[in-house]
Amino acid sequence: MTSIHRVNASVPTVSAFQATAHAAGVAARGNAAIDTMFFAPARKSTKDMTVRERFSTLTERFLPSKAKGVNARFQFKISGKGGGQWYVEIKGGKITVKEGTGPNPTATLGADAEDYLKIANGEMNKVW
Repeated sequence: MTSIHRVNASVPTVSAFQATAHAAGVAARGNAAIDTMFFAPARKSTKDMTVRERFSTLTERFLPSKAKGVNARFQFKISGKGGGQWYVEIKGGKITVKEGTGPNPTATLGADAEDYLKIANGEMNKVW
């Protein structure tokens, strides 16, 4: 099951990936707002990536020009086989990605690893 926990009261109640985009101060586009809004395509197809590979390639795919004025902290809690926790901060045109947890997330997103990959690949409706 995919869920979002609203940490910052200014985050609107919308689908999980739209909420992350709104928390970052930008409009959501597509099923994988984080991937499609701030990141260039990976050298390897993201459809073939594991959850860990997706997070490990975020810094090399990050497009600072798409994140101007964004100041957001995302905590991802991905459960099940291949899951884990990642903390992603976008601030000042830079991105920091670390495995584990981080302080004061703007939004916390939770999903089963299989569901997360389906959402990120556009194969599952983000509302589910």
